[in-house]
Amino acid sequence: MKRWKKRLQNEKGALSLELLGILPFFFLFFLLLWQVLGTGYAVLTTKSAVNDAAKVFATTKDINEAKDIAIAAIGDSSVLQYEGIEATYIDSAGGFTLNLKASHTLSFIPDMWKKEASFTLEEEAVGRVLTP
Repeated sequence: MKRWKKRLQNEKGALSLELLGILPFFFLFFLLLWQVLGTGYAVLTTKSAVNDAAKVFATTKDINEAKDIAIAAIGDSSVLQYEGIEATYIDSAGGFTLNLKASHTLSFIPDMWKKEASFTLEEEAVGRVLTP
């Protein structure tokens, strides 16, 4: 009996057990952190793409060139896909609004759920056409 009591009071290896107990939470925390970084990347890239497209549209008045620039700015990303771009004139002096839509998919979702687990990012840029 005395021998069992001694073994139960021995705390050798307790730190390893505590680490194993907390390890899944670390993994979940870093997965969540990675997803937040991926979402931030998607938002910043979409905003940059609409700004670049608005600059091109302001100088050329060509929505197809603006679309090509937006697609090039978004690039071949696994977390961001181009959906569409739309230009609307807001006044007779050449003011316009450019709306860009892109789809952002969550990184750690199985492929069969990616369609349902994605959401649309909509960014807007307002400008004025530079050429008469």
